[in-house]
Amino acid sequence: MEFRILGALEVRAPDSTVLAVGGRRQQALLAFLVAHPDRIVSVPRLVDAIWDESPPATADRQVRNMVGLLRRLLGGGPGRVSPIRTDGPGYLFGGPEVRIDVQQFTALVDAAAQPGADRAARLREALALWRGPALDGLPGRALSAVAAGLEERRMTVLERLYEAESAAGRDELAITELTELVVAFPLRDGLLRHLLTALARCGRHVEGLAAYRRYADRLAEELGLDPSPRLRALQGELLGVADGERFEAGLAEPPARVPVSAPPPPYPRPAQLPWDLPFFIGRTAQLAAMDRYLAGTVTPGTDGPGIGTPGTDGPHRTSVLVITGIPGGGKSTLAVRWSHRAREQFPDGQLFADLHGWSPAGPQDPHAVLGAFLRALGVPAEDVPGRLDEAAALYRTTLAGRRVLIVLDNALDAEQVRPLLPGTGGCAVVVTSRDRLTGLVVREGAERIELVDFSPAEGRALVHRVLGAERVAAHEHAVTRLLDACGHLPLAVGLAVARLRDRPHHDLTGLAAELAAEGTRLDVLDADGDGPSARLRAVFALSYRALDEPAARLFRLLAVSPAVDLSAPVAEVVGGQDAAECARVLRRLANSHLLTEHAAGRYRFHDLVRLFAAERGAHQESERSRDRARDRWYAWCLHQSAAATGPLLAPRRPRVPLPPPPEGLRTTPFGGPEEALRWYDGQRANLLATVGHAFEHRNDEVAWQLPALVWPYLHRSGRHAERLALGRTALAAARRLGDPLATGRSLNDQGHAWSAVGDLPRALRHYEQALDQVRTAGAPAVEGQVLANLGAFRFFSGDYAEAADHFEAALRLLPADGPDADDWTVRLCEVSLAAVHAFLGRFEAARARAERLLAPELGLHDGILGCSLRNVLGLAHYAAGRPAEALRHFARSLAVSRRVTGFPDQEANSLAGLAAAQQALGRPAAARRSWTAALDLYRQLPAHYRAPVTLLTNLGFIPPDTDPDTDTDADAATPTPTLPNR
Repeated sequence: MEFRILGALEVRAPDSTVLAVGGRRQQALLAFLVAHPDRIVSVPRLVDAIWDESPPATADRQVRNMVGLLRRLLGGGPGRVSPIRTDGPGYLFGGPEVRIDVQQFTALVDAAAQPGADRAARLREALALWRGPALDGLPGRALSAVAAGLEERRMTVLERLYEAESAAGRDELAITELTELVVAFPLRDGLLRHLLTALARCGRHVEGLAAYRRYADRLAEELGLDPSPRLRALQGELLGVADGERFEAGLAEPPARVPVSAPPPPYPRPAQLPWDLPFFIGRTAQLAAMDRYLAGTVTPGTDGPGIGTPGTDGPHRTSVLVITGIPGGGKSTLAVRWSHRAREQFPDGQLFADLHGWSPAGPQDPHAVLGAFLRALGVPAEDVPGRLDEAAALYRTTLAGRRVLIVLDNALDAEQVRPLLPGTGGCAVVVTSRDRLTGLVVREGAERIELVDFSPAEGRALVHRVLGAERVAAHEHAVTRLLDACGHLPLAVGLAVARLRDRPHHDLTGLAAELAAEGTRLDVLDADGDGPSARLRAVFALSYRALDEPAARLFRLLAVSPAVDLSAPVAEVVGGQDAAECARVLRRLANSHLLTEHAAGRYRFHDLVRLFAAERGAHQESERSRDRARDRWYAWCLHQSAAATGPLLAPRRPRVPLPPPPEGLRTTPFGGPEEALRWYDGQRANLLATVGHAFEHRNDEVAWQLPALVWPYLHRSGRHAERLALGRTALAAARRLGDPLATGRSLNDQGHAWSAVGDLPRALRHYEQALDQVRTAGAPAVEGQVLANLGAFRFFSGDYAEAADHFEAALRLLPADGPDADDWTVRLCEVSLAAVHAFLGRFEAARARAERLLAPELGLHDGILGCSLRNVLGLAHYAAGRPAEALRHFARSLAVSRRVTGFPDQEANSLAGLAAAQQALGRPAAARRSWTAALDLYRQLPAHYRAPVTLLTNLGFIPPDTDPDTDTDADAATPTPTLPNR
């Protein structure tokens, strides 16, 4: 399947059919995913991309709905699999059958840079993929930023093309094309530069001067700037030749020609850059960012950047760039690679110093580094001042007027770097550090690049480059496993493939299997007999040893806990410190890149760093300390989930009996369902990980209790796959305990989950097994809950009389008072009986029961059960020929259901009833809108949720024609319930 965004969004099926992609928001969502292939895109990022800063309250749900529609569209053909996959907190786009024009464009541009390639032909082939402006027609700031980046890449490739055409001697052809491009992009310095060069080579100097003057006038008028030095140099060449031509015609005396290059400077030009890594892979975006920050624009067709005029500071500013990131992330390698590309733009030399900020030897003294730099710049050793401030002043004086590139590798902090900065413009400084060096950003205006892990494509390219395509060809799956085990960390991937390169008889599959074992993974990735920089543990240890003891201890404890999404409240539970101190320590760990801040105040470990931290915990924390941290975490998850579950169901619903929390453990009450849902959203990843951790470590009480508490959240948020997975773990843990009550509860929850996804036979099997277990355990209150669910199942199946029997039996078992009182299930059974009366045709009895249950003192009128009762009243009035009264009840139900998260079936039922009432009242346009909205929701639900449509059609409702492809009668044939069940 082919996806195109170099122009308007276009999707082509394997047979080249163009697929129609929904409305503008659906198109924006798909375009944003296509623009970020093989990367997890979170739901909040998608919300921002679609709605900018004004998302509706239901934005998250709408995103999930749109993703579902896109999956059906993209995976709906024969042999097609949707390229959109759920992954952790968001969605992942890509797959072996996916072709994206941006990736084709990048591959062709990269191919053009290979030795022996026909550069111009490859670049023209790449540019031919563009069908218009990138993402044409899609609004929004996020997509505009993506489009701007793509357009900048297009312009860069255009400039490289004409550099290649010039090198091939095709200047006449270039002039024709460049003349049009300069008109289209009148302020693009690089295009004009190539046009002037081509005109000069073809002897058309006067035309070149005219083009220069038009550009200079427009630049001054629109931006108040002068042309760049390189353009002025070209003008000087054109003037010299043009004046010479006029002199020969007897018009003037020729002026002295302006030299293009200045004579070599009368001082040393150091060239201290270390060896450039031959297997450098990827980092295209970071190299482009360095081009922008440090050298203005990239000279087309060359490996290095050219000095341009970014901003109002012009070409004589000093640029400082900080490259920061996780240990082993490739910071030094990136700095050296860019510096070699750019060295020709710094004709007065390149200085390099390893500041040893994070090394066993300790940080270098800035004064010693200044002495070495001054000597390299021609200052005699005896003239280097003995004081730091004086040496720094002489250094700034010596650099004045020079164009020098200064690379400061492995800096400890801003204070170590500050004396080594030049004082005047013309120089560029690249600093690498594990610290974020915020002081340099704030005080010196430095730019910062946060280096992240390799993308899957970059990691795979490195494996292919080092091992060769032939050795890798039969082991592509093993490459994926190897990259995942390495956490896509550049140093780890490099160490793994180096190990294989040095062992030609070993294969990828075997190494991937070795790396899959967490207990030995760091052993495998420690290079034999090499220095500390090639041993992963040693690289991490340098950052770890720099921590103070509170930070080091929290680092260890967080790793031995199951928590994966770390925040101050989480750290407070695990470490036992107060939240404010934990927030400080987390920031400290993030500044050292031992944690990554993925959202404001929320952090996570890199997989390999977590393994290292867990090792430190095993060696430096006592078993009691580790157990205490884990037990506090388990208790907090259980008690905080219990506190959050109440508002999602009912205050008087018995939950899992829990032991009292440990002394000093603080839990937070919740003011309502919205607050509880927000907490669950924030802790979801932690809770899922904790269930798996508890089961793996045979803490079976936690492994079944936590899913029993979390299910209402997962149900209301539509995360049914996660709920089923947790339910399987809970059931296995309960059975391993041999506890019939825990087993019965887990079976009951799992039956409810299968019912929610439409698998009624599996739901029935789980309910029947649950009934046997809770009867064995002698738990009548839990038996009542199971019978209520069996009643809902019979309702789903259209056995309304039998459903009523189950609901009534459940009411006889459910206590009204005492510790086992269960208001939620009692009310649910009563509301369900009202619905049963309606579906049995007893509309007057249904109306009377619904009105009684909506009495203000029962408090059901403004919740999801109230929605169901309003729908029952609407059906009763519609059946009695009172459509106006029916309309009033359906509209009130719709208003409430749209406010209560997690019950799309109720909203759909309200809309269907509203459509029937509007049609009966002679409002066809309104009825069509309501019915269309109802269908949109029904399509996302299992088929058995459409029973109200069947009942309405039996009462005379004829659904409006909205979509000729929709077979509403077939969809509505299966009778289903209107109510949530549990």
